[in-house]
Amino acid sequence: MVQLLEDFPPHVAAYKASGSVGKEEYERVVMKRVDEVAVEFGKVNFIVVLQTGMEDYTIGAFLQYLKVSFEHFFKWNRMAIVSDEQWVRRAYDFLGHIVHGEIRTYEIKRLDEAREWVSEPL
Repeated sequence: MVQLLEDFPPHVAAYKASGSVGKEEYERVVMKRVDEVAVEFGKVNFIVVLQTGMEDYTIGAFLQYLKVSFEHFFKWNRMAIVSDEQWVRRAYDFLGHIVHGEIRTYEIKRLDEAREWVSEPL
């Protein structure tokens, strides 16, 4: 399940993933919000709180994730990945060296720090 997170500035696409995440839900919730932010601001700050493993993303949801990542490749500004899964944080730390924008990873106990960083003005 994906759920948009409230109390973020309008230039931030913020969501939480828990349990199983399917293609239609990812497209309807996450992609729609990322598209809105990209159109309105020309740049996207993004935060995801992963309270589920990547194995809980269906292949369709993962493909939608890749699609939105490439559609807005040059619009990514800041991405905060919040997860207690060390391998997820390490993977995104690596990706931070090859993708556009800045990626930072956080353990869930550091969510407030992630929120503050990703909420900074564009």
